[in-house]
Amino acid sequence: MVSIRKLSMKSIGPFDIEDFEFQKSEDGTDIHIIVGPNGTGKTTILHSLAGAFDYFQPDHAEHVSNNIHKRFVKFNGKFSEDEKDFATSHSHTILVNDSGKIIDKIVNYGCTHCGNIHQNFEKTISQQITKSENGNNYQNQPQNKDLLYYKNAIKSKDLIGKKLKFAAFGYSGYRFIETEEVQIKEKENFNPLHLALEFVKRKDGSEKEFNLSNWIVSTYSKAAIQEVNNNKELASKLRHGINKLIDCINDLTDNEFSIKIETSPWFVNISYCGNNLEFDVLPDGLRSILSWLGDLLMRLDVIPWEDDTLLTTEQNILLFLDEIEVHLHPTWQYKILNMLKKLLPNAQIFITTHSPFIINSIDNAKIYVLELDNCKSKLKEVLNSETGWSIEYVLEYILNTKNRFGYETTVDLKRFNEIAQEISTKDFNKEDEFKQLIKKLVNDGEEVTSIIAPKLFRLEKVTGKKYLEWKE
Repeated sequence: MVSIRKLSMKSIGPFDIEDFEFQKSEDGTDIHIIVGPNGTGKTTILHSLAGAFDYFQPDHAEHVSNNIHKRFVKFNGKFSEDEKDFATSHSHTILVNDSGKIIDKIVNYGCTHCGNIHQNFEKTISQQITKSENGNNYQNQPQNKDLLYYKNAIKSKDLIGKKLKFAAFGYSGYRFIETEEVQIKEKENFNPLHLALEFVKRKDGSEKEFNLSNWIVSTYSKAAIQEVNNNKELASKLRHGINKLIDCINDLTDNEFSIKIETSPWFVNISYCGNNLEFDVLPDGLRSILSWLGDLLMRLDVIPWEDDTLLTTEQNILLFLDEIEVHLHPTWQYKILNMLKKLLPNAQIFITTHSPFIINSIDNAKIYVLELDNCKSKLKEVLNSETGWSIEYVLEYILNTKNRFGYETTVDLKRFNEIAQEISTKDFNKEDEFKQLIKKLVNDGEEVTSIIAPKLFRLEKVTGKKYLEWKE
């Protein structure tokens, strides 16, 4: 199994120098949740990790996947040399195997000679990259044969004749599936690794070869033929990815939405309350999930795996997810991580989020809390997630959000506390304003009242004045 266990970043996005250790939890959970305010570099981390598996052109050809090159910091318009390393702007990603042995160290760096972003490889942490006099790298391919094989597979037209041990995918919640015409071809040869690490689906036509409707219909057709030939085990295996997609949608939506396949002509849509809906008119949350989850399961199904005794969802997968909750109701946000953990038992998952519902939805995930310090991002702490955390606890202590109520009520509570402090010293100059605040806050509901009532009771003991009529 290939997994990421360390990322070191220098002068990329909001980071000066920062190291991240990505260890499994004691129960084997390998889910890593990255949180922090806007601008702390959550997406930068994901793109840096994904870039370790992406394809880079040979020396001195610009790499532009996910615009990661724009996140590398230049000084006076160019990358500068560093006495301790080969460039001042770079990221190191360390891959390990099952035994924890380092199998490769992938380096994305700002080239001081051409100003572009390149990639290089080290087998050990201490080994320095050597450069020729003209700046080209001697050591410019992975040391690990499986990673080298994977890198070469990415740039292939298709994967015919190849067998993969692992695969990496990146997705954003901002993807949307479109209604697609079913066009079953006798032979579809394409590379499922193509654009697999583009977080937001492109709109330039390059994604046309990946048609979710085609995959569903053609796969079911193949499975039906195998059943007619009494190959029920093979038929079940063929349908595995689609059945998993159907199960996920059913579980997530409590069976309100379901995938429906029509014939004469072939068409795939979604059934809801007795109506058949095309992908374009689905709720945005469902469109987003179908886009990235359907795309993932389709690619996994098409990849020729070396160990074909494993189901496609049981393979060695690295999954990078950027704010997949953006269009989801909290009830769906609660379910998404557990759904993925169950769906992909051998996957290492990295996810960025602002959602307290995702953070406390699962036990023993690693949470990396980022904070800004003088406009630079720092890793504040690493925590183990707990489903016993309340939403209020997550908001205050993980997401550092102190506001429990709406803006106006929060302002009123702050003013209430300020005047209450003055009155506790028997300064009654603002008592009229205080009484008006009490009336306003009581009208905001029982929860707000329960917060101010104990303070008013203490003031009554101190001042002898009743500011609220107590009810037995």
